[in-house]
Amino acid sequence: MKKIIILSVIFLLSSAAVSYAGNFNQVLAQKAYEALNPHNVGPKPNAVGVVGVPQIMAPVLYKEYVVEHNPKHYFLLDVREHAAFVKMGHIAGAHNIPLQVLFTPKYLEMLPKHHTIISICYVGQWESMAASLLKVMGYNVKILRFGMSSWNPKIDLLHRNKVVFGDFPLVH
Repeated sequence: MKKIIILSVIFLLSSAAVSYAGNFNQVLAQKAYEALNPHNVGPKPNAVGVVGVPQIMAPVLYKEYVVEHNPKHYFLLDVREHAAFVKMGHIAGAHNIPLQVLFTPKYLEMLPKHHTIISICYVGQWESMAASLLKVMGYNVKILRFGMSSWNPKIDLLHRNKVVFGDFPLVH
């Protein structure tokens, strides 16, 4: 319980760092890693998160989740703030648990242990932070490469993602 509280505080601070600095703060990554992993076992944090979190491309996720209708295999975890989740749109069936509250007991209990969690955000920064620590906690997790901006070009309002992988449906 103490680790979860510490982790929640770290994530509140790190989300502020992401908002203002534009990248994942290495010091906060290290502190979160140490809080979850006091024996220093497993992958180490880097500038993006923890090395070794696999990625899934938007066309593959679309095929496996939407076309083949296999929602039982994946748990889509959208860590954007609720307003962005609703206003900008999201993947049908995605669960919106903002990064700021994800690591509280209430929301950690909602995450499945026996499914692959697909971590999703706008362009990939917040999803990487969430996925990194979920992996350290023992969850099977993947990152949607380039986030929602790779799912649908309407999401990439700032045109930061030069390569849009799909024009897949959104729910508003």
